[in-house]
Amino acid sequence: MTGLILKDLMYLRRTAKVLLLLLAFYFVLFAVAGDDSASGIFSSVTVLLTMLLSVNAFAYDEAAKWSVYERSLPVAKSGVVLARYSLGVGVATCLTLISFLAELVVLRGISPDNLAALWASWSIALLFCAILFPLMYKYGTQKARMALMIVVLLPTLGLILLQKANLPLPSVSTVLLLIRFLPLAAVAVVLISFQVSCRIFRNKED
Repeated sequence: MTGLILKDLMYLRRTAKVLLLLLAFYFVLFAVAGDDSASGIFSSVTVLLTMLLSVNAFAYDEAAKWSVYERSLPVAKSGVVLARYSLGVGVATCLTLISFLAELVVLRGISPDNLAALWASWSIALLFCAILFPLMYKYGTQKARMALMIVVLLPTLGLILLQKANLPLPSVSTVLLLIRFLPLAAVAVVLISFQVSCRIFRNKED
């Protein structure tokens, strides 16, 4: 399994220049804004880049016909899936830490609200990975991307419908409570997603 993780890290090294340029751009944008309201910049980057890198890792494997070689490896199918989940969790965690350090440098500290935003972005990135990975294993990158777009748009559609129906939006205290428990929920969903992906991958390969 270590070799599979190293393979994914080699993929990340191929995209390192683009990744560093994107992070530098957003850091400059964040530094120019220089206030608490700009903290959402890095929070959104964590989610977007985690999804982008994870999808591209699957796409590279498909383009290289990696699954043909993968079947011959002396690695348990659960180990193959675990290596890919390790990539998603590792990328989300590293990007969250980078965001945390950026806010410490630019804002000379971090407020509880900004810290909650970072926790929320890390959790949302994991939730999207938990939704995305089983779809990737089941349908491949092209169909899974379309399904992910629908999943991403659903919360926005839900908020629009709430506003149209004149239903009360959640209070600030309710939102903060949800954010507090969101990391635990994200970890639980990832564990369930891992089991689902293992079952899909096992059935696909048998």
